[in-house]
Amino acid sequence: MSEAFRFTPETNIRFALEMDDRVPEAFRRLGLKCLDKRNEMCVAAEVETLADASRFHDIPLERILQELNTLQVVPKPAPPPDA
Repeated sequence: MSEAFRFTPETNIRFALEMDDRVPEAFRRLGLKCLDKRNEMCVAAEVETLADASRFHDIPLERILQELNTLQVVPKPAPPPDA
């Protein structure tokens, strides 16, 4: 069994949002506006990190990291290479 992914201040927002279906809901609970009502990501999600989101939304970074790491997200396996 794989170990849970550890979210860090440097974790890219888009990467985090695509890891697990529970992550977008956690973002909403935290008040992070990285997704709209249609679940489309803001353009900044491509380049910003969780630390950037913390600063921009004035939410303590430790609160974000604790919420996400509590989810115990296991990374999805890499797709097999094309034959």
